Amino acid sequence: MDHNNQYKSVFLSDIHLGFKGCQSDKLYLFLKNLKCKELYLVGDIVDFWAMNDNFYWPDTHAKILDRFVDLKKQGVEVKYISGNHDDPLRDNKILEDLYNKGEPYHTIINHLDRLDHCEQHVYKSEKYGNVLLIHGDQYDSVTSNAKWISKLGGLIYDGLIYLNRPLSKRLKAMTKRIVDRASGFHKKVKDECYKGKYSGLMCGHNHRPEIIKFENHFYLNTGDWVESCSAIVELMDGTIQLIKIDDNNIVKVAEL
Repeated sequence: MDHNNQYKSVFLSDIHLGFKGCQSDKLYLFLKNLKCKELYLVGDIVDFWAMNDNFYWPDTHAKILDRFVDLKKQGVEVKYISGNHDDPLRDNKILEDLYNKGEPYHTIINHLDRLDHCEQHVYKSEKYGNVLLIHGDQYDSVTSNAKWISKLGGLIYDGLIYLNRPLSKRLKAMTKRIVDRASGFHKKVKDECYKGKYSGLMCGHNHRPEIIKFENHFYLNTGDWVESCSAIVELMDGTIQLIKIDDNNIVKVAEL
């Protein structure tokens, strides 16, 4: 990678460990030499939905979870914000049932327990004021009100990704845009910023990495590590960037 890989804060979401479509090799290369003060995992890091339907947990996925714990041991503040695919973190009973399945769930959940968990967090950026961090499924009417439809759509998408990754990406993007419009997504973001007096909101969930400036607030989306291989980062001088890792492991940058 042609980047020094050193940041004040790094924001990742929608890694989907436990799902075969996760681009874990590329992510591990990014994490291997990562240096930062704060790491925020903004939901859907471990994909318990996919693991329940078709269990998959290769060494590369385990190494990524190990790396998060190692960074915490090194003094990095690591905060894990739950999403819909890792929603057992929101329900102790479900999490206990998974733990009782034995290995590798024992190790996975023990690792997750070492990280700080919440459903949302207010991040104080150096230049731009308070930013609300939330996974984003809370603003998705399908995920919130008809979970079975969301899971069915996920299964169809998972199958397509093996047949034709570019096609699955286009179909998912089209579907998410329709859902966003139907849910009034950006109005909800605007209302949330106004209500909480936030300068902006950062989330994941829809797998579309974005930096959008509105008149009185901004919207950031971290993207994912199934298709986009992207993250939001804050540099030491307070600059906020959207970075994407291309097929040649070159870092592409856009700024807020």
